[in-house]
Amino acid sequence: MNDNILSYIVNPGDDYVYLRDVMKTHLKLSHSLLTRLKQQNKIRVNGQISLTNYRLQAGDKVTVDIGLEEENTIEPEYIPLDILYEDQDLLIINKPPGLAVHPVKGISGGTLANAVTYYWTQQGRSVLFRPINRLDKNTSGLILIGKSQYAHQAIFRQQKQGTICRKYQALVDGVVQEDSGCINLPIAHPDPRLCSRAVDPSGKPAITTYQVLHRFKEYTLLSLTLGTGRTHQIRVHLSQAGYPICGDILYGNSSLLINRQALHAGQLTLQQPRTGAVLHFETSLPKDMLELIEYLSNVTK
Repeated sequence: MNDNILSYIVNPGDDYVYLRDVMKTHLKLSHSLLTRLKQQNKIRVNGQISLTNYRLQAGDKVTVDIGLEEENTIEPEYIPLDILYEDQDLLIINKPPGLAVHPVKGISGGTLANAVTYYWTQQGRSVLFRPINRLDKNTSGLILIGKSQYAHQAIFRQQKQGTICRKYQALVDGVVQEDSGCINLPIAHPDPRLCSRAVDPSGKPAITTYQVLHRFKEYTLLSLTLGTGRTHQIRVHLSQAGYPICGDILYGNSSLLINRQALHAGQLTLQQPRTGAVLHFETSLPKDMLELIEYLSNVTK
């Protein structure tokens, strides 16, 4: 069985409709993906290469090969991966702190992209690296990767519809008084030369809800849920609220207790692109955050 094949049997209700309409309605293919599939002759009806203006009849079998010919220009590099889940469309990885997701200007290696490219190369695959959610280098936790343009767009559509749930844990400076709350403040990128973001009326809408998990003497452990997915959203919102993440040198202060921002993407819920099955993943806090919480618990005893 070819994992790259999508198929659909035309039912009587679809009789005499155009192939392109069925592909958009039933197979959920975007216009840009449809264009690439046509260019590479990946669309067939009853085993024959077909144009998208073909009129379908009941019983026709539509098959689409979403395995596009792509060139991955990222250098493969062996870096151990903590893979929590993999199917024909998705790869779920538990990223450690200190590992950048993408190469940046002047630095071509040592990233998650290099590691995943190596993993795929060992399987004889040439696939573009398509992370659907991105974590900062010093944020740990769950990263979702689409294994094709089809999968990437299907999950991105879920993000836009708000059906993906992402939960984080963060240890913040200060004692948060409210047990729960919502931060609804727009976030902008005022200076393109800098990586930092800021709350600004001209920015894009951003919503973060939080719940207190535990209060320490001078710190608070929070559970956070993203209503939107802006760059640095949690870090910016918590800093604006007066509770910067412990160790966040960009939006708060450095810490003697931890050498990074104490932020972890611990839960992810989504639908499998083809089957619609609900997938839920959880990963526990990494060692440095666990040790920090244990230390704070002992200090307050």
